[in-house]
Amino acid sequence: MSLNDDELQSLARFFNLAGGLKSVARQGWVDRGVRDPESVADHSWRLALMTLVVGVRDPDLDLERALLLALLHDLPEALAGDVTPFDDRLRDPQSDPDELFRELPEYSESAEQAKADAEDRAMRELTGTLPDDLRSLVYDAWREYEAGDSPEARLVRQLDKLETWFQALEYRQIQPDLIIESFSYGVERDVQAPELARLLEAMNQLYGSD
Repeated sequence: MSLNDDELQSLARFFNLAGGLKSVARQGWVDRGVRDPESVADHSWRLALMTLVVGVRDPDLDLERALLLALLHDLPEALAGDVTPFDDRLRDPQSDPDELFRELPEYSESAEQAKADAEDRAMRELTGTLPDDLRSLVYDAWREYEAGDSPEARLVRQLDKLETWFQALEYRQIQPDLIIESFSYGVERDVQAPELARLLEAMNQLYGSD
């Protein structure tokens, strides 16, 4: 590793900021009253593991690229926080969370744009002092995941839904009254690859979910 003192300082700053992801609780679990909810970093770890195990047998997949996307996909939440499709409606005192969490999760156009803008600003801050090659590596991988227009991004985005659904099933084992229907609708809508759909069936069978 041939880095000068300034570059080493930039790495230290980046690691410090990125480490905040370990302290960001997944907001969907917080909203539903999950006891001791996982962090975004927890979710990213298992997503990366799933990407490795699922992707390693696909000769047409750039596995290294897919792992990079999985590792970085939620990195801006270290600064921007974890935003959910239900945030705006949950602020309405007339809203019923029990009903909301039984609906298909969808962002409004304005909420989706606000989320995208906030996360882009966060990624620019996170990577702003990195050497040019590292800044491009991290930022461009995140943008690729967000665009979802490469085979690697499409795989990781579907696995992201599967990992979240897996976690929902695990939490419901502990808290049987947990409302997780919105996650079910999301995974059924977004997981389209045949082998991943079969993996979803296996998950449901493991936990006895309909």
